[in-house]
Amino acid sequence: MTDFHSNEFNSITHSFFAWNKTTAVGEFQNKKPLSNKPTIAFYCSSTSWGGLEMNTIRYARWMEEAGWMVKVFCVNGSKLQHTAVSHNLKTISIKRNKKYVDLMNAWRVYHLFKQHDVSLCWFRDTRDFSLLGWVKRLSLGRIKLLYQQAMQLGISKRDIAHTIRFRMVDAWVSTLEFLAQQVRKQTRYPHSRIHVIPLGVDEERLLAYDVTRAQSRAHFHLKEDIIVLGIIGRLDRLKGQHVAIEAMHLLHEQGKKVHLLIVGESTLNEGNHYEQELKLRADELELHEHIHFAPYTKKVELFYHAIDIFLLCSKGETFGTVTIEAMAFGKPVIGTNSIGTPEILNDECGLLVTPEDENDLAEKITLLLNYPALQLKLIANAHKKFEQRYSKKASVIALETLVKKLIGNL
Repeated sequence: MTDFHSNEFNSITHSFFAWNKTTAVGEFQNKKPLSNKPTIAFYCSSTSWGGLEMNTIRYARWMEEAGWMVKVFCVNGSKLQHTAVSHNLKTISIKRNKKYVDLMNAWRVYHLFKQHDVSLCWFRDTRDFSLLGWVKRLSLGRIKLLYQQAMQLGISKRDIAHTIRFRMVDAWVSTLEFLAQQVRKQTRYPHSRIHVIPLGVDEERLLAYDVTRAQSRAHFHLKEDIIVLGIIGRLDRLKGQHVAIEAMHLLHEQGKKVHLLIVGESTLNEGNHYEQELKLRADELELHEHIHFAPYTKKVELFYHAIDIFLLCSKGETFGTVTIEAMAFGKPVIGTNSIGTPEILNDECGLLVTPEDENDLAEKITLLLNYPALQLKLIANAHKKFEQRYSKKASVIALETLVKKLIGNL
């Protein structure tokens, strides 16, 4: 087997990371809101806390950093409000609205928007479609609506009720083309108003920490001279950690003594049966010395610096943020050929495997281990695509262009 840890390979990947770090940090620093720009309302009536809410805050911050007047309209006392305040975002308290025909709340929100001179409302929660549609009607169309799609469309929504509700939106932003295709097929929403703009990954935050490979390996109690495969995320059967373990078994049978780092935890309040199943299986296969479990850490840079190859084993990811992060860190990626991942990797930026197929996964891992030149090609392609499509800078520029078009020339 070709020496995966050659000095040449480590030198190239180190140079890649150093270049990416110096070019990414500070991209949007030192910009101040421009007083002549209209106000953007980031509206979210959700009281939960997950990807939908996190991205609401993320884009509110990014647009403010880019010079826009931003105000977050959120439920008083919600985690979203507390997080917005912690990031020094201006918040306006709203009541949690009903999903349909909440005219009293619509009247209140309309007057709040009028009071704060809102020209465009940006939202992600499908629950807010109806209310914001009424707000737009009350404004006689002056307030523009931008919907940033957060999930797949499960069923057809071509009925008259959905058609009326959706058509009040001025721009529908899908994060990937396959999601946009769903909108075109399953709704009557005007195709000309659908825009494909991927969610951006904040390379500033990812690359700002000066952490070495040795420090990261020490954090996870990993030796420096071993090959480490990595998978990060919630411990859940749909995430496919068990497939990675079975692939490890096949690799060890072939004499490839690689290691696997699994970072993540069981879903809160849902038990840890799957987690125990994974650890039991590792023991049964006598791989306990080669499979390393670690709790999730917000310092994800430690994980990416510690691994050599990134694995995405999920049955399907609508938009795999961890895949994009791995691309940003210059890691060769193997992902499942389902849902949104093929569009992100498209065989030029990573290798695709059949979901739930440990044989296919083991074969693709072997291919990367045997051909470091292939890894470098994938890393280079992934870096180029990340900069063009999935970086914070690319996402903000595309969305700014759209917002300016909706509001009018500024």
